[in-house]
This record gives sequence, C-alpha cells and structure tokens, in this order.
Amino acid sequence: MMSFSSWFTFFLLMTAIAYTPGPMTMFSMSSSVRNGFYRTLPAIAGGSFAYLAQMGVVYLGLGVIVQESVLVFNTIKWAGVLYLFILAVKNWRQSANASGFEDIVSGVSSSRQFSLGFATGMSNPKSVLVFTVLFPQFIEPVHYTSHFITLSISFFFIQGSSAIAYALFGAKVFMWMKQRRLTHIQNKATAVILFLAGGLLACSEK
Repeated sequence: MMSFSSWFTFFLLMTAIAYTPGPMTMFSMSSSVRNGFYRTLPAIAGGSFAYLAQMGVVYLGLGVIVQESVLVFNTIKWAGVLYLFILAVKNWRQSANASGFEDIVSGVSSSRQFSLGFATGMSNPKSVLVFTVLFPQFIEPVHYTSHFITLSISFFFIQGSSAIAYALFGAKVFMWMKQRRLTHIQNKATAVILFLAGGLLACSEK
C-alpha cells in the first residue's frame, strides 16, 4: 500500500498540473460556452475514457516507447495541435453564418460530444507524459500494480474535477451570452479558446 505522504505529494503535484490550462480543460470550457454544461458532460466522459485507455497502454509497458521516442511524441503532439486548430477555424467561420443560438445548441449530439472529448484526450501529450514520467516517481516496483491503480484513480478524479470546473465557468459565460443574444460573439470566443489551447499544446516540450 502506498504511504500517505507519497500519495499526498502526488495529489498536490497532480492538482497543480491538472488545473493548469491545457487542451482538455480549454476544450471543456469552450464546449460549455457553446453548448452548455450538461451537453458538455459527454465530452468530459470521452476525455476520461481516453485517459483510461492511455493508462492501460502505459500499464502494459508501451508508455516507455512513447516517452523515449521523439517521433512518437511529436506525432501525438502535432496531431492534437492540428485537430484543435481545425476546430478553431471551423468555429470562427461558422460565426458569420450562425442563424441563431438555439439552432447551434440543438445540433449537438451526446455521441459527437463523447467522440470529440475522446479525441482531445487521446491527442493530449500532457496526460501521456504524466503516466510515463510522473507515475514512476511514486511507484515501487514490488508494489507496481497496487501503486499504479492508486495513482490512476487519483488522476482520474483530479483531472475530471478540473474539466468540470472549467466547464462550469464556461456554462456561466454561456448563460450570460444567451440572455443577451450575443450569438455573433459566441463562436468567435470559442474559436479563440481553441486557438489558445492549440498554442499551449504546440509550445509544450518533451
């Protein structure tokens, strides 16, 4: 069993990392601005599922390959940057033709939100580096499985809480804009947030 002091150190460090703006948190906020908090929950679930998949891969030992291979790391990183920039351009262009706020909201499906959240989580090198670089600092080889599970569960809840916190802030912006019928600003604001998320990801280094 992991000692409380080790776990608490991980908890503090992971909280600082999770609540620093990144692709998933910025995506959660932009989605909430555009679609509202409850329609963003499937996206957060998709991101969380992506993290579970990454944890499984790292647990099986493939995380070492990602950590040591510059090519693999850069492929993951720039795929995420491209994805966020494409979404940003799409939102910016859509603002000029948006017929109404309700039309935009009604066109969002839970499955699409889940898929977008999953894609964002999978293309986020930040989480991969946490699993391959940070986790080993707190895992004792003799207790590999139990320690890995403890850290994974902690990460899952910390990361999820940060995404929800960003989404709740976005939801408040969403309601404020809805009440004032500022549809011409909504998509451009979302595009700017996505551009910033892409920029953060592009500036990250291994």
